Amino acid sequence: MQWLARHRGVTEFGIVGLCLLIYFLVRGNVVDRPLTAFEHAIDVVALERRLGFFWEPAWQRAIQGDVVQIHFWNYVYFWAHAPVIVPIAFWLYFRHRREYTLIRNAFLFSALIGICIYAIYPTAPPRLLTAEGYAEFGVRLPPPQYGFADTMRAYSNVSYQAESLRPFVNPFAAMPSLHFGWAFLIGLGVALALRNALGLLTVVALPLLMLFGIVLTANHFIFDAVAGLGVVLVALVAAIALERLPERHRKRFVPPFLRPAPPPATVRARD
Repeated sequence: MQWLARHRGVTEFGIVGLCLLIYFLVRGNVVDRPLTAFEHAIDVVALERRLGFFWEPAWQRAIQGDVVQIHFWNYVYFWAHAPVIVPIAFWLYFRHRREYTLIRNAFLFSALIGICIYAIYPTAPPRLLTAEGYAEFGVRLPPPQYGFADTMRAYSNVSYQAESLRPFVNPFAAMPSLHFGWAFLIGLGVALALRNALGLLTVVALPLLMLFGIVLTANHFIFDAVAGLGVVLVALVAAIALERLPERHRKRFVPPFLRPAPPPATVRARD
């Protein structure tokens, strides 16, 4: 315990990393209802049509044949997720500890909520609503003809669906989109830390880029992003509530070796 207390940074990132590893392992192992997941995806399409924003096929058609745009949005989808979150998390931890703690807790709460929803309401992504997608998961029904294309598979050498990542990936975890939700959260962390125009730009631009990234690659519906935002806002409220608990109650939720170090003792000068 004393070693852990002296090396708070190592302990912090070890525990957060372990929590996220567990999240991805659990999420990757609730893949047992493909037919239900495809039915739920079609329900999402029906809902978006009723609400008037089933725009995903038109957005994809708008960039069809534009290899530069396709590669750009593939790049955003892959590289603006974990490769952006991790360095910003380190920066927040070492330079803006209070904001880091709030965002970390919101991440963990949202991961817990997400796992529950993925288990209860598995949803296939748009890229699987094709003849190839139905065949891949043995769904013996006529596939819908929405015209989606899996741009990551067709144009990119990197993908979160790669065979090496299979134990950590759930292809039916489209809703809610934590790809979008976490982009908003990490952008919010930057905004709270900087409290200037650059921070405001980050919290607006990062999730906006990710919205187009997840939709134009056919990895999520627009409604998935709305649901992802809802999840992280609920998680943020929970994180704020935890932060505002009286100290004696908050100690129950935070291990001793992760509590803030006491301020250094001061010696009063003699008269």
